[in-house]
Amino acid sequence: MIYIDADAFARWEKGDFDLPAWLDARDDIGAFPALVWQQIIFGVFAWEPARAAKRARSLLWAGGMPVMPFGRAHASRAAELAAEMKMNAIGAADTQIAAMALVDGAELLTFNRGHFERVPGLRLAKV
Repeated sequence: MIYIDADAFARWEKGDFDLPAWLDARDDIGAFPALVWQQIIFGVFAWEPARAAKRARSLLWAGGMPVMPFGRAHASRAAELAAEMKMNAIGAADTQIAAMALVDGAELLTFNRGHFERVPGLRLAKV
């Protein structure tokens, strides 16, 4: 399983990264952690109409991909990570995303390597 971070989605949307082709070249299934889905769908509700409409069109493709729930095991692992990394924190959202990937045994597709490389045991997908 490959969990897709919001920055990978945004790069695809801007034309800087071919996310569908990248996923097609992999044998794994792509999915969004629930928190990432929240981050990317936010624009539909909050942005000015033209930009929101563009995001809504992008989500038509992404809407066919699974959104993985954030549960008790994820919350526990996120709390543990936050405590372990308190001197080198990566932020609550990124901690939750990393915890989901760790608990679920997923690789994380992200361009925010500066944050996520600090998480012990987290596998980052090669781009």
